[in-house]
Amino acid sequence: MPRTAERLTVRPATYRRLAVAALGMLVAIVITGAAVRLTGSGLGCSDWPNCEPDEFLAVSTPNQAIEQLNRLFTGLVSLSVAAAVLGSLRRRPYRRDLVWLSLGLVAGVIGQIVLGGITVLVELHPLAVAGHFVLSMVLVTNAVVLVWRAGRPPGRRRVVVDRGELWLSRAAVTLAWCLMLTGPAVTGSGPHAGDAASPRFGWAIPDVVRIHSINMWVFLAVLVVLMVRLARRPAAATAGDGRILRRAWVVLAVVVAQGGIGYLQYALGIPAWIVLLHILGATTVLATTVWFHLGTSAPVAAADAAGSDHHTSTDEVTSAPGGAPVGPTAAASAS
Repeated sequence: MPRTAERLTVRPATYRRLAVAALGMLVAIVITGAAVRLTGSGLGCSDWPNCEPDEFLAVSTPNQAIEQLNRLFTGLVSLSVAAAVLGSLRRRPYRRDLVWLSLGLVAGVIGQIVLGGITVLVELHPLAVAGHFVLSMVLVTNAVVLVWRAGRPPGRRRVVVDRGELWLSRAAVTLAWCLMLTGPAVTGSGPHAGDAASPRFGWAIPDVVRIHSINMWVFLAVLVVLMVRLARRPAAATAGDGRILRRAWVVLAVVVAQGGIGYLQYALGIPAWIVLLHILGATTVLATTVWFHLGTSAPVAAADAAGSDHHTSTDEVTSAPGGAPVGPTAAASAS
């Protein structure tokens, strides 16, 4: 019996791979879901959970096949999330914070399944479609935090940047989340409804695009100011795990690329293939911004060691197992 239990034990490195796999699947289903809408296949299946009232599976038309594949892909996502939960229970040493974060993924996937059914039943109303996307971003945020924590030791953490940089980082996370809300407003007013008969918000495209664009420019400005502050303090580049400035460059590169894709899609008349790239870019922007913010703290022992060489904020962050926030404020505590 002890040998069986030992074989079922999950090592920390193995568990982190399970968390990475769950994150990858959650990002992938964002793309497949977008492909459904962009190909006009959102109502390829007229019912839910059956594809048609008298058929669970139906692939007689291209739109049915695309919608059906996306629904079946949800099963793969569910399996990856279930593996993350089971792995967290069998991981040794046991970490309660990882269990709660993985359970958050389960709750989110269940919510997505229910919301997906509602979206079909309301014939792709843009508010339901937007809610579907926003919940996907909550799940991605949750998974990013899970992957981060799975690769770090448990216990209290201390902020390793100064107070101004910490607030700029928090502002960046908030503005990234605002993009996840203003983006669907553009989509819900544009031509890609998922079906020709689906309703739209009815807002003027130039107006909602302008709001979304201003959101992006403010976000970019905050990132630039943050990077200038970090670059002017050489010690900041070695704070925590020594990769804060490097992660900031990654976020900046992703945001600039995403902005370029956004302006290009608008200039070309919002073609579907560029919209798909833009949705992938939006997911990447949020994930990298949260990842950067999580790196503004380090375990207390490491932060104390770094504090002997450069200024370390006196703000402390307690990340006791089980205290992990999820969603738009997941990174606000620099956990």
